[in-house]
Amino acid sequence: MRTILSCLIHANSNRWLLSLVVLLFILPACRKVDDHKNLVEAQPWLADEYPLGGTYGQFEWKYPQVMVVGDTAILIGKLFAGKPGSEIRVGDVPVKLIDHIEVDPNKQYTNYGLPYEIMDVVRFVVTKEMGLGASRPVTVTANGNTVSGPAVAVQEFAQSAGKTDTTLIVDQLAHWLPANAGAFSSNGYALVRSIHCDKTGNIWFDNQLGINQVTGGQVNNIFKAGDQLKDDQGAAITLKQVLGSAISFDGSTLFFSIENTEPSIDTAANYIFRLCKMDVATRNITTINRTLVKKGTVALSEDGSPYQGNVDHLKVVAMFLNTDVQNNLFYTNYYAPGDVANAHTDWETAISSGTINTEAYGKNLMIICRLDITGRVKVLMSAPYFYDMKPSYTTPGEHVVSSIYLLDPSGRYVYGFANFADSRTLTLQYDIQQEAVVATVKSPYGLFAFRSYDTIPATKYTGTLVLPVDWGSFIYALNNVMPQSDGSMLGILGGSLYSFNIQTLGVYCYAGVENGNNAPAPGQNKLTGKAKWVDFSHAVLIGQDKTNAVYYCNGYADYTNGVDFYKLHPVKH
Repeated sequence: MRTILSCLIHANSNRWLLSLVVLLFILPACRKVDDHKNLVEAQPWLADEYPLGGTYGQFEWKYPQVMVVGDTAILIGKLFAGKPGSEIRVGDVPVKLIDHIEVDPNKQYTNYGLPYEIMDVVRFVVTKEMGLGASRPVTVTANGNTVSGPAVAVQEFAQSAGKTDTTLIVDQLAHWLPANAGAFSSNGYALVRSIHCDKTGNIWFDNQLGINQVTGGQVNNIFKAGDQLKDDQGAAITLKQVLGSAISFDGSTLFFSIENTEPSIDTAANYIFRLCKMDVATRNITTINRTLVKKGTVALSEDGSPYQGNVDHLKVVAMFLNTDVQNNLFYTNYYAPGDVANAHTDWETAISSGTINTEAYGKNLMIICRLDITGRVKVLMSAPYFYDMKPSYTTPGEHVVSSIYLLDPSGRYVYGFANFADSRTLTLQYDIQQEAVVATVKSPYGLFAFRSYDTIPATKYTGTLVLPVDWGSFIYALNNVMPQSDGSMLGILGGSLYSFNIQTLGVYCYAGVENGNNAPAPGQNKLTGKAKWVDFSHAVLIGQDKTNAVYYCNGYADYTNGVDFYKLHPVKH
């Protein structure tokens, strides 16, 4: 019995030993499976697309290729949002979530009995700190794991359609006729001399007698001639006349150039000019540069140098102000150096004309400059180089015929104008980063190939078009061309707006009737409504907001009817 029992025990011992050996192999494998399962479950990931069914106003969400500063972006996936140690970064900057919800795909789909994972939907505001550029990295970190999503473009403007948008409409925003219109008409001052908009569509404009803002359907005066101002140094300033202004794209800073008087010993013998900036929220004013120009002759002539460097070391009389999306300021410097024979009376008359696109020719600088956010000034272009005419002073920069220029909103390109022997205009696209001209087009001989999107024979256009730029006619046309956020140029021909690409020499109808390029087409006589039938022949182009809506006005010198402000934008569905 013991022997049988011993055998049974031995046999069972062999079985137990075999089982133990098997378990020694199986258990680690199970642990590996479990570990892998845990790793997979702990791994974050980003979705390519997801049907939101109307949540946040979206039905079919897709991973964004472009993010616009100030907009609310959405990302979806297994993000572990809210869990300690979890983080989403765009451009290596942690995003600040404004909300987070979970969605359950199992409520919408079946997977043959296998459950889908609960997914996270997060929203955050895109900021400039994420970095502007075409390839900003996107990463998600959770449970010690970091994964990367497709890089996105972060930009100040929405993506351009790049073709005719048939949904565009025009709305009137405001009307303005100043109470002192007689003061403008009697002096020949334009009601609008320079004009810009910020990213939310607020419009800022100036004339010789003041600076105004258009917001909420109202026109509000910011400063006017005769106002008493105080700057950061406590200086008591009386505004004599405005020479120019520009609002930053984010709407936070107003730059302006003025002639002023002040209780100073400098007042009697000098014209006093200031380049200033104002914090829009607080209305605090900072003087960037204060410059004196002699009212009479001097014993020893000067040349106005230095022309570039720290702005507080320069002599600056700024006009034609513009800003880019990085808050760099561009302007033309018309400073008149002291001269043994020239008392600057003609120069003062020129800068005080109050008319559009007035350039001061004479014994003065005519240099197009860029003031960066660190306070450094660089000369980009120098004028006037015209036939045998050369500037009174040898100054740096690309040689151009005119001190008027156009600015690409991104700040990458400045457009200047040179001259041919036949007096035709050569538009130069100057790359600030490369410090070189990268493209040119000659008007009116620079033909652009037209691309039509109209299927109606009566309004369709075929052929070529020319860029409507003539430096000799600037005094007759205010802002009839405007650089766009996508690098193209918006121009008015006849009754319509056309988008010109200088580098590819292509053009399409942006708004209006395609064949309205010589004059408004039949039926193209509206002021508002469907953009195809709006007459743009008298439009003064202002700028674009962050959605790429275009702003313009009519009546910049209409002393009887005043100025009307408009917005050209897609229909909201």
